[in-house]
Amino acid sequence: MIAVDIHVVTNKKELNEVFSIRRAVFVDEQHVPEDLEFDGLDDDAVHVIMYYKKNPVGCARLRIFDAAAKLERIAVLKDYRGKGFGKHITAYLIAYCKTKKIHELTLHSQTYISGFYEKFGFSPKGDMFLEAGLEHIEMRMTI
Repeated sequence: MIAVDIHVVTNKKELNEVFSIRRAVFVDEQHVPEDLEFDGLDDDAVHVIMYYKKNPVGCARLRIFDAAAKLERIAVLKDYRGKGFGKHITAYLIAYCKTKKIHELTLHSQTYISGFYEKFGFSPKGDMFLEAGLEHIEMRMTI
């Protein structure tokens, strides 16, 4: 099992690392326009960073609405995918939400990876839609 350090961002350095990961994954790799990726909602969100051997390798954004939360911008750098890092950060997000008494989780999964989230208990809702030009499906889970 890989040993990672995952925690809520507490300073500007960590937030910049989150933004760097998001830029690499979504803007550079998946060609999401920068103004869509950095949509003005970051100031009111909880950001999570994941380190492996002290290097930032993954991140996520969480927006909380009373007893519900939306998991967003979940990203793992390309060189670290397929090795369990995504499982670690997703499990952390779910556990974090439980500590905050959040009962409803939603996310917009890219369709090719929706099966990954189903393994955690998320269920698809509705039809496929395009977000930033990429196929997505809304997924929900009660915890």
